[in-house]
Amino acid sequence: MRSWILMGDIVGSSDADQRVLQENFARLIKRINDEFPLGLESPLTITLGDEFQGVVGSAADAAEIVLALEEYRWELDVEILIRYSLGLGEISTPINPKIAYGMLGPGLSVVREALTEMKQEEDRMMISGEHPQKRQMALAMNIFLEKQEEWKWKDRQIISGYFRYRDYKKVAEVMGKDVSLIWRRFKSLGFESYRKRKKLVRLIYGADD
Repeated sequence: MRSWILMGDIVGSSDADQRVLQENFARLIKRINDEFPLGLESPLTITLGDEFQGVVGSAADAAEIVLALEEYRWELDVEILIRYSLGLGEISTPINPKIAYGMLGPGLSVVREALTEMKQEEDRMMISGEHPQKRQMALAMNIFLEKQEEWKWKDRQIISGYFRYRDYKKVAEVMGKDVSLIWRRFKSLGFESYRKRKKLVRLIYGADD
């Protein structure tokens, strides 16, 4: 049976403080597993200090998990970028519902190979396997991820505030800042463009489910 396999690794992890990196990465992965129990057939599992893998229920579930990983890192103050490899492929052994480790199959090998190949590319999402919309899926997600990469970590409070409240007035109140200043920052950070890209991802990844 074919399953959706999701893997990821941290960009430039060798340059970071390894202890802090692994602690923060573990917090981020735990948050996903806690909040997406129904979307994960096998939970996201850190296989190396800077890599994870899991089995998701559908392409739509995979999209929601990647969107959440990207947003939660701002809220949790986890300053990392992640490459993603998503594939529809065969898993020969039973799917382990408790840990995504020890499973075998050609699908897992293909997704991992794609993740390795991505280290030479600029894109942060690659889709593998036989799926009629994989090119559209990869393009939509990469356009979404490019917007996240434009943001600077010094704006983390505003960005995480946007994700939490979606209201510039509330963010200004929480931060103790002038409302007009935060409104301008919302505009300059391009949150409306971000919203549209996120909507496009959800539309494409959910189309066949």
